Amino acid sequence: MVTAILNHKVNDYAQWRPYFDADVARRRGFGITGEKVLKSVDEPNHLYIKFEANDPSAIDKLLNDPDLAGKMQEAGVVSKPEFILLEEA
Repeated sequence: MVTAILNHKVNDYAQWRPYFDADVARRRGFGITGEKVLKSVDEPNHLYIKFEANDPSAIDKLLNDPDLAGKMQEAGVVSKPEFILLEEA
């Protein structure tokens, strides 16, 4: 099992969240599970998203999906996403 933690800023969390929730079927299609969204206490529009997958390539496929950039822009993402890939030690 691998975990990815992605972070980016959005214009408005309340506007962004329905886009994220509506995209669950696409994420499942890549083999992504265990999503959890966290917000910065000091900056509620700075989000951290935890994803899990059995195969590291699933996360790579999700993050490199050509449709993702358009979906993120439409949802109001305003910073370049950064992510880290982790495995249990």
